[in-house]
Amino acid sequence: MIARSKKKRTRGPGLLGRLLALLPASCALFYPLYCAQQLTVDRQTYVSAALPAPFSGLTITYLSDIHYGTFFSEDRVRSLVKTVNDLGSDLILLGGDYGETSQGALDFWALHPGFSAPMGVFAVAGNHDRTPPERNLRLLRESMEADGVTPLINDVTCLMRSDATLALAGVDDFYNGHPDLKHVIKECATADFTIFLPHTPDILPECAAFEGFFDLALCGHTHGGQVAIGGRPLLSSSRYGNRYVQGWLRESGGDVFISPGVGVSGLPVRLGTRAQIHQITLYTAVNP
Repeated sequence: MIARSKKKRTRGPGLLGRLLALLPASCALFYPLYCAQQLTVDRQTYVSAALPAPFSGLTITYLSDIHYGTFFSEDRVRSLVKTVNDLGSDLILLGGDYGETSQGALDFWALHPGFSAPMGVFAVAGNHDRTPPERNLRLLRESMEADGVTPLINDVTCLMRSDATLALAGVDDFYNGHPDLKHVIKECATADFTIFLPHTPDILPECAAFEGFFDLALCGHTHGGQVAIGGRPLLSSSRYGNRYVQGWLRESGGDVFISPGVGVSGLPVRLGTRAQIHQITLYTAVNP
């Protein structure tokens, strides 16, 4: 397992956040509050020579950082799930932080949100889902499974098409959990293509010693800065500052996409970054 640094300070909304949540966010005059509730669907294509031909055309919906609770109501959860399911992707991948605390995450799954996709729904845990008590991790797994979702918390699932294998690999949260990167790498070693699902991109430098183990990594956690001026967050949730804000980059031998997420944390505002879910269509690169 990865030796954890100091646990991340993870807490629910403070007094200021709760007061701001009382304002009419539906009014564009309160633009940062209004912006935080405007969810968009980001459609992208991803082309890779490493992707086996049988998986060309595979569609994935990825979303992270819902933060159900004070700033994200049950009605918004229902609307979110309908939007996600209506996209009709082959796979749904959930990037963690379902609530503001581990109890909030359990409350989220107690709603039985009903994510559904033909090839399955898979989920990892985020730092907010891994606050004390530790026993809530077992309850979190059970809650996901009760809703038909496969937890990928130091686990790997392999999907088959023809004679090709695509691995979905997830680890426990880097800061507040117990990520077992070596175990996950071993489990997906024989796959033709690996999609890695850490909650936070801050684990990526740890992958440098295992360069090339994943082909595509999908991450959340950063919220795109949540409040960003000129693309630069006023406050960063990453120990690496602006290295992992949002969007595409290449690291540790693989392609990485960092989502700005769905919900908000701390304050119910966004500025300079949008709340998004992503539908990504994978294609095999064809050599000329």
